[in-house]
Parts: sequence; structure tokens; C-alpha cells
Amino acid sequence: MSETHELADLLQELKERSGRSYTALASRTGLSRSSVHRYCQGLTVPASFGTVERIARVCGAGQRELDRLYGAWARAEARAREAERDAGREAADEEAAAADEEAAAAGVERPAAQGDVPGTRGTSPRPRGAAWIAGSSPRQRLRTLLLAVVVAVTVVSAVTFDRRPDSGGTGSTGTASGGTVDRPSGQQAEGPYWALAPKPLDREFFGVTMNSDTGLMPDFAVSGVRLWETETRWAQVEPERGKFDWEILERTVRGAERKHLPVLFVFGGTPGWAAPGGPMTPYPDDSRAAPPDDLADWEHFVEKVAIRYRSRIGAYELWDSVGATTHYDGSMATLAEMVRRAARIIRRVDPDAKVACPSFGKLWTAEGRALLAKFAHTGAYGFCDTAALKLHPRRADGPPEEIIELAAKAEAIFRRNDEGRRVWGTGPGAEVDDGARLSARRANDYAVRFYLVGLYARRSFVERMYFYAWGGRNIPLVVQPVGGPPTEPGRRIGRLHGWLAGQRITSCGKGTGVGLPPGVYECVFLPGESRESGPTGPRLAIRWTQRGRAVAELDKGAHRLRRMDGGVERVRAGERVVYGESPVLVEYRA
Repeated sequence: MSETHELADLLQELKERSGRSYTALASRTGLSRSSVHRYCQGLTVPASFGTVERIARVCGAGQRELDRLYGAWARAEARAREAERDAGREAADEEAAAADEEAAAAGVERPAAQGDVPGTRGTSPRPRGAAWIAGSSPRQRLRTLLLAVVVAVTVVSAVTFDRRPDSGGTGSTGTASGGTVDRPSGQQAEGPYWALAPKPLDREFFGVTMNSDTGLMPDFAVSGVRLWETETRWAQVEPERGKFDWEILERTVRGAERKHLPVLFVFGGTPGWAAPGGPMTPYPDDSRAAPPDDLADWEHFVEKVAIRYRSRIGAYELWDSVGATTHYDGSMATLAEMVRRAARIIRRVDPDAKVACPSFGKLWTAEGRALLAKFAHTGAYGFCDTAALKLHPRRADGPPEEIIELAAKAEAIFRRNDEGRRVWGTGPGAEVDDGARLSARRANDYAVRFYLVGLYARRSFVERMYFYAWGGRNIPLVVQPVGGPPTEPGRRIGRLHGWLAGQRITSCGKGTGVGLPPGVYECVFLPGESRESGPTGPRLAIRWTQRGRAVAELDKGAHRLRRMDGGVERVRAGERVVYGESPVLVEYRA
């Protein structure tokens, strides 16, 4: 039995046992009907095991069947890649031969291609312009003429395009960075832009990473806490094999429970006894960046944590800062196996808990993105509910809006691997603390914009954002020192949380694409709904700029402005408003 047929037969067997049609499977997995059919018939191999698992789980597959499917998928995928390489070489040879034939028929020698053996092909340059068209094959001449027509039409369209402003927006001119901004000529929609059916925000969207072992929690409104720099690494909870110290973790979880804050626990920091030859982490304990020598030790620790905190910890992140060798220095294959084993244990012990795959960092570098792609290719994401990524600007003091570009880069990697992954933004981490410090003015709205760009990046499947960090003092932005009151940036996080509590997000866009001056970002929200009375509030729009200011007239229905400093103003349609780096909330009449 070939590798592809082995996988297809297993999937087809599950499908028949479930009694579901291809259409029903497509509806429940989010795949197209044709894709499900191709996979079950062995016509193609999914690029990721996550796709296989989605089909299998809908069909009611158990863990043993998933394990068997994983082995079949790995063999089929390896064979498909080998066949793809062979086909690529054959296609290249055929293309070269066809080019030689066409060139000979036209009486022109083809230039030597890279890899040609010297002396076996001519080196005369290809004729240009009309001479080449005349000497080409009929197919080449038709292709060239069609291209010329397309170029001509494009040029005419660019010259004659209606220059009137978009009637769907504010229709206003504006100023940015103090200068005058003319109405755009031609179609110049800024982006990216997305609009979807209104959807409630994830209940834990406004998260923070904790930087304290005291058990104290934020005094401003947030919706979830992530436990990493809380002295709860594996090496600290299990300092000796089989001997556990739960004191700090228990204190922290109880502190979160008192504030009704859901907890995301992060695994990481292998004890020295489990990886004695592994490199040390930067933390002042005996934790190692290597995976354990015996994965049974990993399974035992994961099981102990999951059992003790069943129904108390709502989500688990299966490692922190992969990409930084100071945090993980093992192979992607080993990490994928750790994910598979941990996810299986957590789902058995606490089926309601969510599982986040390890958070990947250094995504601004090609090496970091290649590592993420390599991990995605293992199929490990199929065992997780979501991906975790270190989403942050290029520098610690860079504009938060750079996160949008980084999220798009990660989205492209997931798409290439057939992964429609939801993402939790968990960063930055300590690796980007390059000594930069934010001015008081910039600090005030920096954290707020971190969350807003997470909403803007929802198009790239971003579902939650965990700001780094709460409780610390030696970081670029302090939102609340342990034992002290919230800073102004912290109070503004709480204010944004209050603005958007219970709202449903429906779109985000930028500038002329949404009828605003260039450089103005916007996210739009509709009121939540109750079963009895329907919508429960006004439509809202939050607007801000990355830098500078812009002036625009308010559109129909606007009647109140709320500012991050707590100010509230009555306004009316047609009134000119200045948008800047401090976000503004526009309320519309119901």
C-alpha cells in the first residue's frame, strides 16, 4: 500500500464510520468539500497534520487513531515532497527543451541558462521589441499582445479615474504631522482593511503577562493573566525529580481567582536534573533551555500540573520564546513530540482547558520565521487550540502599529502550511528589552495601542493579546509596580477595557480606505445583544494615528467623544475633530 493510499484509507474509514457526507465534514471542519474529498480519496496530501486531525476529530477519532493517522500523514507528506522535487526537475528539463525547439523554429539561438554546459547552447542575446514578436511562436505573440492591451488599459484608467473623494466616508481633508493633506488623486485605499459579521471579543482578549511572585494582581481592569516571570518555571515547581513545591504557583492562582481572572500557565525552564547537559537559561535558578533527556519526565510534570489545577487554570502554553536559544535549544521534532504528549494529557485530564502551542519569537528575522515554518510543518499545531506568537515592534520603543506587519508575516507562514490558526500575542519577551525607555507622553497610550493593533490584526487570526508585563519596574513601560498604584498607562488599559466590554467588533481599516484622512486607523464596534431587547448600546468607532495629527469632520450620527485621559465631549455631525496618537472613541446615536 502506498503512503498516500494508507492515509486516504484511514480517513475514508473514519468518514464511513461517522456516517457524515463530504459536505457535512466540510461544514464542521472549515475546509472546502473538494478538499475533504481529495484528502479522503488520496488525490492530495494535506500540508499540515492539523488538517487531518480536524477531519478525524469530527469523525469521532480517538487518540490511538490520531497517533496512527499522524504516522501515515508523515510518511505520505515525505513521499509527496520527494515527488514534488522530482516533478520540478522534470518540468525544468521539459521547459528547457521546449525553449530550444521554439528558438530553433524562430531561427534564434537561446541564451545559455544557468547550469547549461558551456558550448552546448548558443549565447546570442534574445532579440527585443517588435523583432522578437515577429520571430516568436503564435502563442508567444498572442501572450505579448494581450500584455500590451492590459498595460494600455491600466494606463488609461489611471489617467481618467474619477478624482472625487469617496462618498462613503467623511469626505474631509486633514492634516498629518502639522501639514495639509490634499484629497488623494485616483484610487489609493490604504490597508489592510477587513469587515466581518459582528463578533464578540474573546473574553480574555485584554491579557497581561505577570512579573511578580507575590500573588498580587492588577488594580485596573484586564481580562486574563499569563504566568511566566512569576517564579513558576518547571525547575522551580519540581526542583528535584518527584518533589514538588507548589507554594508560589498556588499563591498566584489564588490571587487570580480572587480577582476572577482566567489564568494562562506557561510551561518552560527544564530542571537541571532532567537535562544536566543542557545550556542554562538567563534566570537565577537551575533551569535549562534544553528539552528533558527523557520525555517521560515531561509527561509526568504536565500531568501533575493539569490534575492539581483542573478547572482552575483555563489554558496552557506549552513553552515560551522558541527562537531564542536562551529559552529553547532543542530540535523542532522534539518540541513537536512534547506538544503532542502534553496536549494528549491535558485533554484527558481537563477537557475544558485550552492548549496553546509554544510561543515563537524573533519573527522579525528570516531565521525566526523559518523556525516557525519548520515547526508548522511538523503538524504539531494540529494538537493545539491556538498558536502563541511574540508579537511586538522591531524595537522595544518602536510604534505598536508595526505589530500589524509582523502578524501578516506569521499569517503567510500558516497559510502556506494549510493552517488557519488562531493566534495569541504573548509578547514581546525580555529579549527585546534593549535598554530603550519611552517618554511619558508616548508611554501613556503605548499599551492601549498594543491592544488596538491586536484588534486591527484580527484579520490575521489574532484572538488575544497579553501585554508584557505587569508588576515589573525594569522594563520599557511600567503599568503598575508591585505594591504601588497603577500608572497612567495602566489606568488607560482599564479605560479601554471598559469602553469595549460587551461590544462586538465588525471592522478595522485605515485612512482613505475607510473615508478618513491618510494615516488614521479605525476599528468599529456594534453593541452587544441581549435575548430580550436586542442591541444594548450605541455604535462605536476608535480612531488614532501612528504619529502626528489629522483633522476630519465627524459623520452622521456622531454625538459623543471619549478621550483616553477620561475627558468626554458632546459633538455633532460635521464638527471637525483632531485625531492623534492618543486614541479617541466616537459614540453614535443608537
